[in-house]
Amino acid sequence: MAARTPAEAVAQQAKGSTGVKVTKLIRLDYGDAISTPPADDDIVPINIGEYSESRTTGFLRLGAAASDLTTTYHRTNIPDELKNVVPDDLSYMTTRAISIGDSGTYEQRADRKDVPAGKTWLHHSSPRCGMAARLLGTLDARAVLSPKVLQRLAAPAPSSAGVIDAVATVVHSGSAAQAEFSIPAPGDDPVMAAQLLRRSRSAEVSWQLWVGPDQLPRRVRLITTDPLAEEGIPRTAVTEIDFTDWGSDVSIGPPPKDQVHETRSCLDPEPQ
Repeated sequence: MAARTPAEAVAQQAKGSTGVKVTKLIRLDYGDAISTPPADDDIVPINIGEYSESRTTGFLRLGAAASDLTTTYHRTNIPDELKNVVPDDLSYMTTRAISIGDSGTYEQRADRKDVPAGKTWLHHSSPRCGMAARLLGTLDARAVLSPKVLQRLAAPAPSSAGVIDAVATVVHSGSAAQAEFSIPAPGDDPVMAAQLLRRSRSAEVSWQLWVGPDQLPRRVRLITTDPLAEEGIPRTAVTEIDFTDWGSDVSIGPPPKDQVHETRSCLDPEPQ
């Protein structure tokens, strides 16, 4: 049966090992200049934060939910006069994250942060990890494809758009408070949930969702603006996610057990 909506189309793909390729770009704007430590230990106020851009590639498995995503980080707006003092090599932050259903997340960082000798992966499985991102309504690649979010993104009437992933598309455009995308889960801390929801009401999300004739999402662009963001937190984040190779057979499994170190701490989340 032909899908009538993007939510139906994605649901039809969620079988067994079927998946989709993800290519994501995030650009951050911190607003006013903040203090960033350059290589010589002096402090130079410059609007670049820890990084100004992240690029993520990998696959989502839709049936038995899982993902294997690798993210690199980049400083992209260093003034010419400061390029000799502000480090732009962020290869040490390169991170691969494997998430498998309720089994938690395995993380491998290039700098081996918090990984003891003889191990290469950190693993956590606390159900509360990721709670802040979910309650704030932060939309990562998997959240964008969830039924609730897709229904909201596709609610505005579509207009014709260009060719993406070799198919003609239409685009749904709209805006809403970020809090509308909050996804609570059983076991969430109610006090923390209330605090985060109050904060997320100050943030606004505008979006464009491109879908093909089969109703499958081909691209989403999200612009999140938070005028009340504190220093060191982006005032604006632009996220662009391309979804290609729908129907791919995606095989994702955990790393070898002897290479995994269990941790009680939540790992740094995938860039949102």
